[in-house]
Order: sequence, then structure tokens, then C-alpha cells
Amino acid sequence: MINLWVHLMTWVVLIIVASLAVFTSNKRVSVVSMMIARLDYIVAIVTGIGLFHYAYQSNPILTIVKVILAILLIGIVEMSFAKKKRQQLNRNFAIVVIVLILLLGLFGMYLASGFPF
Repeated sequence: MINLWVHLMTWVVLIIVASLAVFTSNKRVSVVSMMIARLDYIVAIVTGIGLFHYAYQSNPILTIVKVILAILLIGIVEMSFAKKKRQQLNRNFAIVVIVLILLLGLFGMYLASGFPF
């Protein structure tokens, strides 16, 4: 149960810090937000591994799809961070990244059958 809450809160923090990292013009805030997001990846992966068994029992195919999408999302967020550092990040790509984070979070809530809410 605690694992699910930690995983959920990690995703909430990831949405906030990723948004902050890609939309702020302050370089220091952006770099700190990127580092917090990277720490969130580690926590999300560790708690996700702990939750995998429970989700796999109820819906194995969707669980594997979510794992693959989560790994791809981490790559896309890192791409947005790299584009931000090179000043090549456009607003549309940044919005797509944030929407993908939200959609994957909702997909995770679907797999958890709305639990813990």
C-alpha cells in the first residue's frame, strides 16, 4: 500500500518538476528541476518494480505496455531536457511531454483500478 502511494506521489512530483524544468527561463531552477526529475525516475522505477507483481496478476498485457511506455517516457523527458539545454526546445514539444506524463499517470491509475483513490 505504501509503495503505491510513493509511486503516485513520485509521478505528481515528476509532473511538477518536469513542467518547471521545460517551461522556466531561469537556468538554475531548470537545472535543479532536471536533477529532481532524475531522482524521481529512480524512485518511480524502484516502486514500479514493487507494484509490477500486483498489476501483472490483474492485467498482464497492459502492465507490460505500461512498463514499456514508462521507459519510453523517461527517454522523451530526457530528450526535452537536452533540447532545453541546447535552446532548441519548442513549446509544442514541451506541452506534448507534459501531456504524455499525465496520460501515463492516468494509465497507471487505470491499472490500479483507481486505487488508492
